[in-house]
Amino acid sequence: MGDMSRYSVVVKGIRHAFGRGPEVLRGVDLAVPRGGIYALLGLNGAGKTTLLRSLLGLVRPRQGYVEVLGQRLGAAPPAPELLARLGYVPERPFPDEQATAGDLLSLMRAVHPRWDEATAQRYLKIFHIPLTARCRHLSAGTKSQLALTLAMGGRPELLILDEPTLGLDPLHRHQYLQLLLAEATERDLTIILTSHDLYQIERMADTVAILHGGRILVEKPLDELKESVKRVRVGCAAPDQSLTAALGSLPGVAKVRPDPAGYLLSVLGYLPGLPDQVRSLPGVTGVQVIDLSLEEVFLEYCG
Repeated sequence: MGDMSRYSVVVKGIRHAFGRGPEVLRGVDLAVPRGGIYALLGLNGAGKTTLLRSLLGLVRPRQGYVEVLGQRLGAAPPAPELLARLGYVPERPFPDEQATAGDLLSLMRAVHPRWDEATAQRYLKIFHIPLTARCRHLSAGTKSQLALTLAMGGRPELLILDEPTLGLDPLHRHQYLQLLLAEATERDLTIILTSHDLYQIERMADTVAILHGGRILVEKPLDELKESVKRVRVGCAAPDQSLTAALGSLPGVAKVRPDPAGYLLSVLGYLPGLPDQVRSLPGVTGVQVIDLSLEEVFLEYCG
């Protein structure tokens, strides 16, 4: 797990609470592979933003540790050299509503040791960002595009995006995510993002983690995750308690629900032999395995 040639981020057992409130993170482990797109999914309030902020040293967990690009974060703020290798787009960028895009670009030019003007200009052109309008006059979508422009101008090795497409219409959301996909593919960039747009995430993520109630329920490559979660429709002549119990005890079966034809099983650890095991039970007349979209997989874990 600590082999940092393979991982951009390693998180081990982190716990955190704000003040005397309940724990927001309750023993989180993560291993983010180097390169590619890592999607962190969760309902509102699951702890996603707190977890992302802990990777930047903005939140210091009360327990456990965080390693980013081979460096363990400690009690002191992260070294400037490490911060220069990170890009961050928060959910609500630019608290200074008076600043213009031009002001923010000038500031980044002056302070960022890895600043790449050509990249910044390329993004400004793609997004048609007005340089003279104040942030308070920009739409939420344009602010998100500007935040990405500033982050990419620093040529990050790790890019952290918290709900980056909030406020973008479907066309611009698609454009934004396709750009990220191209960047992740063309150079050695690791992207960690949270998003409620699971349709788009399914088309671009390499690895998915689901955070629920401050804990990681599952962390897998996307294709493996989708292979492991299925719904199974079971036909039977007459449902009865013994069949219900037998179905519920099969490996991987998380829930057994009534269905017009018999039963619907939620399976969170699907194994290829399961259909045959179901067929062998007395009273079963048919078995159908249903593949799920990422959104349906997410709902099986969190719904």
